[in-house]
Amino acid sequence: AAGFGFALFATPMLLWLGLPLQNVVTLVATCSMLQAAIGAGKLREMIPWRLVGTTTIVRIIFMAVGLFVLKRLAGLHIAQVRLVIGVIICLLVALQLLCRPQPAAHLAWYWGALAYIGSGLLGGICGMGGPPLVLWAMAHDWPSKKMRGFLFGAFAATGPAQLLFLSISFGPAILWHAACGCALLPMVYLGSLVGMPIGNSLNAERLRWIAYAILAAIGISAIVPALLGAGK
Repeated sequence: AAGFGFALFATPMLLWLGLPLQNVVTLVATCSMLQAAIGAGKLREMIPWRLVGTTTIVRIIFMAVGLFVLKRLAGLHIAQVRLVIGVIICLLVALQLLCRPQPAAHLAWYWGALAYIGSGLLGGICGMGGPPLVLWAMAHDWPSKKMRGFLFGAFAATGPAQLLFLSISFGPAILWHAACGCALLPMVYLGSLVGMPIGNSLNAERLRWIAYAILAAIGISAIVPALLGAGK
């Protein structure tokens, strides 16, 4: 419906079932990639493919850098990283709501560079690479189909690289969970059949508010577990 947000619902539910985090990340990354590919296929005429190509290249490069940073930060728990990023996401959403900048046809190139680089880095460090790209897309006065199509295209194109990096980090055996994700394609497709008409019925302004709500939920879902863990 919104072009992103799959992991917000799937990740905590799979963790509650007791699956290890790396297995959950692989499974969710696969299903998210498949869902994005389905969405991109349905909105292909609205997707700015050249922009998606540039975004994908930069995101993949800095996703690898982010993974390298994560390996170096061996003493820093992933919950601490998520806490910091969750706070940043909530602050960015609050800033957007307070300032209410008017969406524009074109943004300065450095905003795009910051969004691509930040998305890649966060994706590599903690798997939360979506918000910078979503905020950048929402800053444009694109119709809702183009906004969602861009996000679907960018996430689908980056998916294979993310799975490759996961297999390098945790070993080829992790790809078994990617295969399980592929086996769940009928369920992913069913969800897309329900979500796509909902998204197509939304205008750009309403979609922005839904996206803000999802981003805020992502930020809060990163903050609360870390705080609860600290309390223990």
